[in-house]
Amino acid sequence: MATYSLPIYNSSNYQNNRPQYKDALVDTILEYHLKNPEATTGLAVDVATGTGIFARQLQRGFKRVVGVDISEVMLQSARKASTQSSVEFVQSSAESLLFLESGSVDVITVATGAHWFNIEEFITEAKRVLKPAGTLAIFGYTGFARFVDYPQCDTVLKEFSQSGSKLGPYWDQGREVLVEGYRDYHKALIRGKWVDVVRRIYPGTIQGEPSTELPPVVGESPVVMDYSVSWRVLKSYWSTWSALATYHRKHPECEAADQVLLREMMAAAGSSNVDEPLNLEWEEVLLLCRPPQ
Repeated sequence: MATYSLPIYNSSNYQNNRPQYKDALVDTILEYHLKNPEATTGLAVDVATGTGIFARQLQRGFKRVVGVDISEVMLQSARKASTQSSVEFVQSSAESLLFLESGSVDVITVATGAHWFNIEEFITEAKRVLKPAGTLAIFGYTGFARFVDYPQCDTVLKEFSQSGSKLGPYWDQGREVLVEGYRDYHKALIRGKWVDVVRRIYPGTIQGEPSTELPPVVGESPVVMDYSVSWRVLKSYWSTWSALATYHRKHPECEAADQVLLREMMAAAGSSNVDEPLNLEWEEVLLLCRPPQ
């Protein structure tokens, strides 16, 4: 996650313009977790916490919440945004949570961040720190959506963000793991004999899904996020993309890419009102599992 760790990255913009996760997502995770009668809710650790968005949401379900991130830049914004909360923040990589004792964590969450990790190393470390009755919850949104009223915009957005002639080359390595619905995590967890593995996607438009090798559950409604936006809000969200930051670091003379994308999207939709409410179905994935027994 190199770009988010750079001192020049605008972490305050990330905090202000990234969507919140559904409040009910905490309940969804707890419902799964507490199906094991030995499960407890003492400690939740939110890995790749960024500015602490989901760590703060976890507080109502756990006695203690720790947010972990490799980027001190992001953690500075997390602490500023969490002055009214009891969340603790620790700088650490996901693959080496040395401040945690083995078998000490009830739930590990990773909110739109697991694609930046070394998959095998993170899973090994999660297995070490989780209690036997613990839960690993990996989830996220791809940044793509189905434009219900403007389906032509689906292709415009994906081409702009993935094309080799536009933002495609500027993403940090690992984003494709998220775009493909954390399918690589699903495979690694099955190989590692994790149990009760459930991968849920919504809608069914995620790249390469539904997979015939490890088919996910295709949900009928979102459980991770439900983000109401206008064109203006979408532009602010795009401004948080790491690829956009990298693009402008390398091409400072170019017009702001979020402005270019906004113009192309609105032209495709035939829309002239930047504050028009948009009907979107955001691509999302939720992966829940328990450590090998």
